[in-house]
Amino acid sequence: MRGPIFSRRGGFTLMGVGPSILLWLMLSGVPAAVAPPAAFPDQFPLFPTMGNEGASGMAYLEQPWSPYGVSVDEEGRVQYDLTIEVAGLPEVDGETYRVWITTPTLDPIVGVGSIDPVGKLTTPTDWHQLMVVVSREPEERVVSEGDRWGGPIVLRGFSAGARVTPMAQHSLFQQSPM
Repeated sequence: MRGPIFSRRGGFTLMGVGPSILLWLMLSGVPAAVAPPAAFPDQFPLFPTMGNEGASGMAYLEQPWSPYGVSVDEEGRVQYDLTIEVAGLPEVDGETYRVWITTPTLDPIVGVGSIDPVGKLTTPTDWHQLMVVVSREPEERVVSEGDRWGGPIVLRGFSAGARVTPMAQHSLFQQSPM
């Protein structure tokens, strides 16, 4: 029998490498290749709202590196790094741009931080179906758990996972009680 794992003489080989070399590689402590994070992260645009047409942004949802291939938390949920990059947002004295994430149903809403001076924010999350909202908020505002944006929304966007939410769940398709 001939094939990719058998030599012409009938011996074992793997891509032209004999068994003695394969055994040496296994026993020498040469680490096995671990799959790197996705080369093409889930990226999605952040669209400006009315009155903020000069603003733009991108969101990147990537899996962080893990020696096991997938990074999970203690409860087994897959972890992601969410990076937000924005441009064209005017500086307003006494105000800052805060990033919020929420599910397609807008419950819960979580404040994840403020955009830094170069227009970037990276934060961990375990959501892959999410909406990103960037709002302009007073600098002195302290955000507590359960709070939501209070200032005007300047950018918003949906991850690929949120875009596949069935439209049947939209309130337009819900029947009103009789």
